[in-house]
Amino acid sequence: MNKRVVFSKKNQKGFIKYLKDKSNLEWKELSKRLKINESTLSKSYMFGLSSIPYPFFKEMLSIIDEKEADILNKYGGKVRNEIIVIGRKVMGEQKKRFDKINIIFDNKNLVVDKSNINYSLVDIKKEIKLPDKITPELAEEIGMHYGDGFLSAKRYDYRLKGNYKDEIVYYTDYIKPLFKRLYNLDINLKKFDSTFGFEISSKALWEFKTKVIGIKPGNKFALCIPESLKVKNTEILCAFIRGLFDTDGSLSFKTKYGYKKYYPEISISLYSKNLVKEVGEILQMLGFKPNIYLNVKYPRISLNGIGSLKKYEKLIGWSSQKNLNKLNAWKNRYPNLYSNMADVAQRLVYGPVAPVTWVRLPASAFQKEGI
Repeated sequence: MNKRVVFSKKNQKGFIKYLKDKSNLEWKELSKRLKINESTLSKSYMFGLSSIPYPFFKEMLSIIDEKEADILNKYGGKVRNEIIVIGRKVMGEQKKRFDKINIIFDNKNLVVDKSNINYSLVDIKKEIKLPDKITPELAEEIGMHYGDGFLSAKRYDYRLKGNYKDEIVYYTDYIKPLFKRLYNLDINLKKFDSTFGFEISSKALWEFKTKVIGIKPGNKFALCIPESLKVKNTEILCAFIRGLFDTDGSLSFKTKYGYKKYYPEISISLYSKNLVKEVGEILQMLGFKPNIYLNVKYPRISLNGIGSLKKYEKLIGWSSQKNLNKLNAWKNRYPNLYSNMADVAQRLVYGPVAPVTWVRLPASAFQKEGI
């Protein structure tokens, strides 16, 4: 197994500076002696963006005629087995900065009027209860609806179904208790042909979703975010995004820079072009830099890179165990990388938000797939 030398904080810079001074060589000459790239030596190693391969370290010692034990003791260094090595290109992505949260919606009212809702005898028997206001939990459930849900235009039917292969825990441990808390509904979860979830018939729930929340029933090709959710409230908007991406989105890690399953991408594809555009605008209000593809069969949004992953984790997060498992597996693959990600995202708090200005996505944000 290959070995690398890892120094304690800022001590690697001290060692490289000592190496250069004692050798009395310029960067170009020194890198040539070591047979490594000049930029790698003067930037990656000098500023601690990457640990030092043990063979290079031994060669450095020979140039300045120093003993290994003395240098390791002086600069707090340790020789460790190489498991995962993060290079300068990878660490450079952490410099990405995001905009401040800037919610442009004016509405601050979260109270809803449910006085005109009609209850069927079955609703009354089940003792269905409806929320009095928009809460983060309700916003997340609406996000789930927009993702995996379907509201019939002809009957009082609603269904929510996900992938039976990897979402059973999400539906059983999270969605089922959520519907109990929100609506006092004991949903009956079961496996269908290729999905897992539930179907329910409720006049009260149907009218609440259509009349109060403002969700259009039927197919999803013309769906838009309901006005009831367009509020000046970061927590509500984040909860909606979480529910939507947990059900219909994906978290994946691609091979990049030679690192297997390293590069994170959070993405979602939807039927409705209007919905994709509105979700993209909300993500921009939250400070993200989304890539939006409208001129494709299924319009989609993607958030790419370590910075986006870290910001999403802190601000929005996941309720789906499937996505949490993927995230934890990535952290375990790249523990050194994740431990150094503290500076990726700006400090995230719910308010105060930035001064209100209209946010428009630039033309360059609307890209064609593959470009």
